[in-house]
Amino acid sequence: MFVPGMPVVVTQNTHQGLKLTNGGGYTALEVIVDKAYPGHRVSADTTMHFGPVKIQRQRKRPWQRNDVSRKGLPCAAAFACTDYKVQGRTFERVALELRGARATNVDGRVVPAQCDPYGLYVQLSRCRTLDASMLVSKVRKRDLVGNRVPEEMSGAQSRLEELCGRTIRGVLRWLGDCAEI
Repeated sequence: MFVPGMPVVVTQNTHQGLKLTNGGGYTALEVIVDKAYPGHRVSADTTMHFGPVKIQRQRKRPWQRNDVSRKGLPCAAAFACTDYKVQGRTFERVALELRGARATNVDGRVVPAQCDPYGLYVQLSRCRTLDASMLVSKVRKRDLVGNRVPEEMSGAQSRLEELCGRTIRGVLRWLGDCAEI
């Protein structure tokens, strides 16, 4: 169901020149449907449209009768996003799922893995206030306590900081040499 004003995300590269590409977020203004199946207004701002699902049929191989596929809008409701998708954005209200994307085995049970520390930071910092944040699932101790950046990533961060310092010192030396000319 699509409602005017709802967030949607494009699911196909349809008009790349217009920047209408897979993963792009937009706001649905209106859904234009088959005029043969008029909408039914259920409230001041919601109209529902009912109509037949359009089925495209074609013969594939002699032994197959038909190949059936459904055609629809190249977009989906975008009420949920990954932490990767929302980096750099701020929201008025958020519902957070502080769990990892993969599953792991804990005491013989398959459970969601620990939230990645970078993802944890991104999720917790997307909303202006904690009062406007809610949690989808109960927080587990292991998702927060001891959730540290992996050792190899800490080492890589230290190496980048060292290279940054070396680059800045080199530029300052170069600028100092240029100032004398």
